Amino acid sequence: MSERITDLLHEVADGVEPGERLDAIRAATGVRRPGRGWWAAGGVGLVAASVVTALALGTGGTPQSTEPPPAEQATTPAPAPDGSGSLQERKERLEEMRRAAEAENGGSTTTVAAYYAGDTPDGLRLYREFRRVEAGDPFGAAVAALSLPPEDPDYANLWPADAIQTISFDGVGDDGVIGVTVDPAHRERPAGMTEAEAAVAIEQVVRTVQAAARARAAVQFFSGGNPIDQVLGVPTSEPLSPGSDLAVLAHVSLSNPSEGLLVDNDHPFTVTGVGNSFEGNIVTRIQRFSDAGEVVAEEPAIAGTYEDRLFPFEVTFDLTAVPPGDYLVVSRTDDPSGEGRVHVDDRRITIVD
Repeated sequence: MSERITDLLHEVADGVEPGERLDAIRAATGVRRPGRGWWAAGGVGLVAASVVTALALGTGGTPQSTEPPPAEQATTPAPAPDGSGSLQERKERLEEMRRAAEAENGGSTTTVAAYYAGDTPDGLRLYREFRRVEAGDPFGAAVAALSLPPEDPDYANLWPADAIQTISFDGVGDDGVIGVTVDPAHRERPAGMTEAEAAVAIEQVVRTVQAAARARAAVQFFSGGNPIDQVLGVPTSEPLSPGSDLAVLAHVSLSNPSEGLLVDNDHPFTVTGVGNSFEGNIVTRIQRFSDAGEVVAEEPAIAGTYEDRLFPFEVTFDLTAVPPGDYLVVSRTDDPSGEGRVHVDDRRITIVD
């Protein structure tokens, strides 16, 4: 399975071409927010958007769901900037919303890691996003995460709501088998979805349910209580293992901050993530959320390289001189070739006094 997925993902990178298809996707999804393209190479289409469209057409609708409770962090989720009210007023409203959400859910929530698709110069890859959901059932939380749209607008969930029905775990640790029950309507690959895009969608499920199980156990897809021979046209009669990290995952992925956080500039601000880059180099910038994208701070970090995995990195910013407002945190890999094959991840934040 891993070798086949690697081959298919190379097909994504080799087969994506700019032009009419890219223009159509951008017209359908809107202009990407400022900043993400600051370092990104041009000419790579938003393949994720076309995959979501294909799945929606194949199942008769688009994903509809309710967002999970916000994460409990030192910072607070911020609304999209709309120019209404002062930053302090927005902060107070958000604190009221956070307390109301906690009361509604009994204050019991947990964090789950979910994987979503995003664009890179090497084609469609997976990014990790941490979601806050009701505590108690990690597999139920994974089902919910695979039914929800990602919080980061640069990502896409390749699965419509209710496509993934249940998740179970038979065994202990890596020796077990994770069972995923899927709606049989998704046995065939829908029109408009390529074979390589379907492979990314399968990888999205495999990695999300493994994160829920906290094990690298094999994943078996089921329908009607029996193994299903294929999902989205990808063979699934036997348990599946994930493909190569560097062929499947984006080479940089932010863990903190989460999308849309309020950050107090009186305190040090720490950015964490994982990456794999030339000589391990990961550069993180904080820039204004505007077309100009003025850079107000920049810090380098060393993650790792050579091995087929992503390495953790961390940088801390002093924001005391940064005025309140909306900003992007942007982390990127290094590409000494000059070909622009730079992987990028970003998060929008709002800095307050």
